[in-house]
Amino acid sequence: MDDILNALDRRLKPDDLILDAGMGTGRFAAPLQARGYRIVGIDIAGRMIKKAQEKGVENILRADLVSLPFQDLVFDRTISIHVLHLIKNWKSALVEIGRVTKDEFVSVAFNKEESPAQEIRNAYDRACEELGHSMKHPGMRERELPDVLQPDEVKPIVIHEHPVDVRSLIQEFETRTYSSQWTVPEEIHEEAIELLKEQFGDLDQVQGIERISLIVWNADRLRTLSCD
Repeated sequence: MDDILNALDRRLKPDDLILDAGMGTGRFAAPLQARGYRIVGIDIAGRMIKKAQEKGVENILRADLVSLPFQDLVFDRTISIHVLHLIKNWKSALVEIGRVTKDEFVSVAFNKEESPAQEIRNAYDRACEELGHSMKHPGMRERELPDVLQPDEVKPIVIHEHPVDVRSLIQEFETRTYSSQWTVPEEIHEEAIELLKEQFGDLDQVQGIERISLIVWNADRLRTLSCD
C-alpha cells in the first residue's frame, strides 16, 4: 500500500482537484486526503460510503460512475482503482471520466503472476469451465484495459511477494467474493469449492506474487471512446 501511495504521490499535484471514481471504503481516498490532496470521492454503494465516512473521508457523493453529477472538465485528474471490472458498461464509465477530467486518468493494474496461490484461483475457474460455465467479470479489469486503450504511460511500482492463507482464500471463493463468480450457477459453484477443498484444503500457506503498475491515460483519449 505504501508503494502504491508513493507512486500516486509522485504523479498527482498538490493543487489538483482529484476525483476518486468508485472510492469504495476509501482505501486510497483516506490516506491521500491525509497527505493533503483535494479528493472528491464517489461510489454507488451506500454501505461503502458509510465505511469511508468511518475512516474520516470527506467530500463524498453517492453517484453512478456512468452518469457523473459534475460539470465538464471540473477535475484536474481522476483516479479509479479496482473498479471497472464491476461495471458492465465500463466504456460509458470511461467516457464519463473523460468528460469531467481535464488532464489525466490514473489507475493501478494488479497482475497476479504464476504462483501456488494463483494455481488455487485458476483451479476454481478451470472447474467451472469444465462444468460448463464460462468465467468472466461483469466489466473490464484494469490490467486488461491497456489491451483495449493504449495507455500513455505504464510505470512499474513493485513486485509484491506475500504469503496467502489457503483456508481464507478458499473461504473467499466459497462466499463468492469475486465478481467473476456472481453468475456461476450454485451447483457448479458447490462442485468447484469441493474440488478446491480436496486439492488444497490440507495446505496452510502458499506464496502469492503480484506485479503492480501505475497506468496513465491522457483524458482526451477517453473522450474518443465509443460506448457501443
